Amino acid sequence: MDRLDRFRPLLELNVPGLQLIPNFDITMRTSMKMRSTAAVFAVVEHPIALRALLLATRQLEVPAYLLGGGCNTLFATSFFEGVVFALGRNFKELDHAGGNVIRAGASVKLPSLKRFSHECGLMGLEFLERIPGTVGGALAGNAGAGNWGLCDFVQRVIVMTREGFVAPIERGQFRYGYRHSELRDCIVLMADFQLEPLDLEEARRREKEYIDRKGTQPYDIPSSGCIFKNPLDPQSKKLVSAGKVIDEIGMKGYGIRSARIANGHANFFVNEGRTSRGEDFLALISLVRDLVHQRRGIDLELEVNIVGGPLNSAVLV
Repeated sequence: MDRLDRFRPLLELNVPGLQLIPNFDITMRTSMKMRSTAAVFAVVEHPIALRALLLATRQLEVPAYLLGGGCNTLFATSFFEGVVFALGRNFKELDHAGGNVIRAGASVKLPSLKRFSHECGLMGLEFLERIPGTVGGALAGNAGAGNWGLCDFVQRVIVMTREGFVAPIERGQFRYGYRHSELRDCIVLMADFQLEPLDLEEARRREKEYIDRKGTQPYDIPSSGCIFKNPLDPQSKKLVSAGKVIDEIGMKGYGIRSARIANGHANFFVNEGRTSRGEDFLALISLVRDLVHQRRGIDLELEVNIVGGPLNSAVLV
């Protein structure tokens, strides 16, 4: 039986604004650049097309994963038996909505959002400096730096539920915290952000502060950003750096094939040869979590999204 047989009814959909591609190489769609193929890749250009796709995948009982900028995503296997979909150019709206409010579509890149806010005479998003990804993905995971996350600035979000219904969500109607948001349970289409008037000198000072703070993070080699959330130290009851904990147990620089813990920042795993598979990174993640638990009594929680397989399926082969 052809492994695409279960996807035939989906591939035969004829919906305006929906492009469907079978056996799609998604290697270059993630910042980690690990080798993986999706059974079907879909590009969605309209909410109606998105609803048709969601309803079709639910009816066929096939998994569907929304891929934003691919900067915090690790595909667990070399073949994902499901649909990977992305929101296209029509979700890249950027507009000054009046006052101190910026409106951005889900596919807008974070650097573009910050830059546009300055062009409109507004600031507040300087913590996004050197954070890749898109508005939709960043809201789903409350991406940020220091004590700030993107959800802190949300005034209103338009989402589509997994059942295909469009709904507005106002500030205060969803919960979020450190690298987590209830918006993960739906699909962000657009968001309004409440900012503050621009003080150019202060904005530049903030940007420099965040650039300096990220000085040890690798930007010249494929990675997916931080692998783990900063954990709670069982002794001090305070958050500690996951990278520092991994470094202290002697794992910095350790690798499995070309999947390696970065020498500069131990919470970054890099793809040195651009040939690593998801299985290699899963094995490395499992090893680090086990050793940190054994030696420090700390349970590391994933910040990266692992798609297509359970973590305990990682094997060294």
